Amino acid sequence: MPNIFREGAFQLSKTIRAISTNLQVPVWYIKHSPNNIIPTEKEPLAKSNHRSLRLPAFYVQVHFIEDVPGTAIVGGKVHPHFAAVTIYHVARAFQSDAMKQKFLTGIGNIPNLFFETKEMEWEYLIAEALRDLWKMNGLIEPQSGSEREKRWAQLNKAMKLS
Repeated sequence: MPNIFREGAFQLSKTIRAISTNLQVPVWYIKHSPNNIIPTEKEPLAKSNHRSLRLPAFYVQVHFIEDVPGTAIVGGKVHPHFAAVTIYHVARAFQSDAMKQKFLTGIGNIPNLFFETKEMEWEYLIAEALRDLWKMNGLIEPQSGSEREKRWAQLNKAMKLS
């Protein structure tokens, strides 16, 4: 893998970690044109230092979905170098317009750090969901900062606690 791509993957991972740390971004779906993000780049992109998060590490997910060749259609034409990023805020929500703007500023770094080094075009969508409409392993998430959530974080999974 060319060094510029490795550096781009590292920088994107760092950006995802920084944004997630400050703004609680739990689920990312990165849908991309075939062969634009290779397997050896995916794990470095997704890794983050979860100890610095204010969320249990397992709340944060990054999913890569590679399009079938010929199925990334943008503007009515097959696009060979495109990524659509969908980000779901579930565990925590934006508390203010300032938080939204901080996130948008942070996410704006991503194309410079990875997608642009690969000459890709991209777009993103941020969706917020009500916390009470979310379950993990059939369980309702504990209240933020509660002893139960701290225990989930320690176990790094959602599970029934006595």
